[in-house]
Amino acid sequence: MKAENAEAAEAGFPAPVRVVVAAPQPDRVVRAVTHLVAAADRPVEVEVVVHGAGLDLVLGEEAGEQVTRLLETGARVLACANSLSGRGLTADTLVAGVGVVPAAVWHLALRQHEGWALVPL
Repeated sequence: MKAENAEAAEAGFPAPVRVVVAAPQPDRVVRAVTHLVAAADRPVEVEVVVHGAGLDLVLGEEAGEQVTRLLETGARVLACANSLSGRGLTADTLVAGVGVVPAAVWHLALRQHEGWALVPL
């Protein structure tokens, strides 16, 4: 997605719309992000931050397909370390390609402070 954003900037398009998606529940996330990216009429950067029950989106074999679909949209998928710890899990249990942030609430607040649009699902 970053290469596409650089090309868009060179072509005179505005800066990318930056969206951070708060995903405390796993349902609807893949569909919502897919629709978001498909509807964008300009460059877009998307981060999906999973926390609480939303961790189910990035755990186990069945989750791999959904995470792959998210990553194929160009979105970054990030899991909350506090939520992992609260469930007795480590980053090793996450589907490949999923990153970790120390605290979902801090990451979401930081992104909003940086001007990202927050989409809570």
